[in-house]
Amino acid sequence: LDQPNPAGAQPATPASPAAEAERGGPRTLEGEPGVENRLSSVLGRTDDPLKIGGLLYLRSNVNAREHTPPSQWTLTAPALTDIFLDARPLDRVRGFVLGRMFFDPTQTASSTGLASEEAPPPNPQVLLDQLWLSFDLGRTAFVTLGRQHVKWGVGRFWNPTDYLHAVRRDPLTVFDARTGTYMARVNLPWERYGWSITGVVVFEPLVTQAATTFITSVAVPAGSTTTTPAGTPSNQLAGVGGGGRAELVLGSWEFGVDGVAQRGMRPRLGVDVSGGLWEIDFKGELSLRKSSDVTLYRGTLASFGPYEPSGVRPAAVLAAEWSHKYSDEDSFTLGFEYFYNSNGYVNDQRALYPVLILANAFTSFYLGRHYGGAYLSLTKPGGWNLHTFTLSAISNLSDQSSLVRFDWSMTFLTYLTLEVYVQGHLGTSDGEFRLGINLPNLGETGSPSVSIGAQTVDLGLALRLNL
Repeated sequence: LDQPNPAGAQPATPASPAAEAERGGPRTLEGEPGVENRLSSVLGRTDDPLKIGGLLYLRSNVNAREHTPPSQWTLTAPALTDIFLDARPLDRVRGFVLGRMFFDPTQTASSTGLASEEAPPPNPQVLLDQLWLSFDLGRTAFVTLGRQHVKWGVGRFWNPTDYLHAVRRDPLTVFDARTGTYMARVNLPWERYGWSITGVVVFEPLVTQAATTFITSVAVPAGSTTTTPAGTPSNQLAGVGGGGRAELVLGSWEFGVDGVAQRGMRPRLGVDVSGGLWEIDFKGELSLRKSSDVTLYRGTLASFGPYEPSGVRPAAVLAAEWSHKYSDEDSFTLGFEYFYNSNGYVNDQRALYPVLILANAFTSFYLGRHYGGAYLSLTKPGGWNLHTFTLSAISNLSDQSSLVRFDWSMTFLTYLTLEVYVQGHLGTSDGEFRLGINLPNLGETGSPSVSIGAQTVDLGLALRLNL
């Protein structure tokens, strides 16, 4: 369902009428190829100009906490449906529309977490994920107009240079439910060297949105409770943003340089690199910007306030991945990743986490100063050709809390995929990944006491139908 990059490959050269005739195409009484067949070949018409498909994704999740009996463990059942229309009348013209609906029968007004004063999103909720038209100009410039997905950066768990999405991706979820961004994109490839230049004009706000889920393994739908700084409305010309990216290939190494600017946020620059040595792939990603999209706080729980950091605020990812073939048909992939976030909180600031949740400034996986991650993936091992196993671990090295997750998926009846995961929360009981809340009663001027046990285990079961 993801949009392919139109510049990823040179469009196919239309077949000549003679070649079409040799393949048994329609012919006139004189033995020449039919006029309709000849025109189709010249224009590059496709055999199937319109495809209709979609996705049905049924999920259920159970979240356990300390000092909570099993009968009171949190249950969610988020269902997701995608329907798309893919029109390709010619091999040089394509239109794509994808609509999405979320529904959770367990969602109620009292299940939205600590920030209960904010209304929950509609249930069911209907969103537009993609709506774009692509074509080429002289087979040289490739244009895509509309709401689309464009991802910059090379990290697996963290993508600080993913500037063209306003919502951060949850790195542990199997399905990325974020919606696309409305933009005009032009790509100019230089295929001789494998280089390309891309320019974008963005019509939606790009300021990073922090979704408050308090904090389960299930990401809330895009469009849920969010906070962004005040800026120019997107319905004014001054609110239009722009950016660009250059990609270069030098030997076995690939380099990317990008940047984006929009009124209401500070300009951002990014650099990424990837390449291989022996069987190991190395990746790096650097984001440079000023200030922070999400409000930052400092102080103590009894006395705190917002502040704006000064100077350039870098964020960087370093990663290594090893793929090894242990038989003629089987291989495993082992990877490690480190993330540095200069806007993140350190260990002695974790007491402010309840404040961040109430202020909708709790940015999961981007909250701490230092992170580390590792993963091991087995795809179709041995005779288990319908199975995939993945073990992932992520640690907030700053507040010493961690997540360990095991995913297993199996395909059956050709179109159905069964997904199961088990996720454990480790480390400090008031850290990001094992978060418990203990707020004292502040008396007449404050809020009543709140006590919520730390997270322990999450379980999930899902069934996916792809059409």
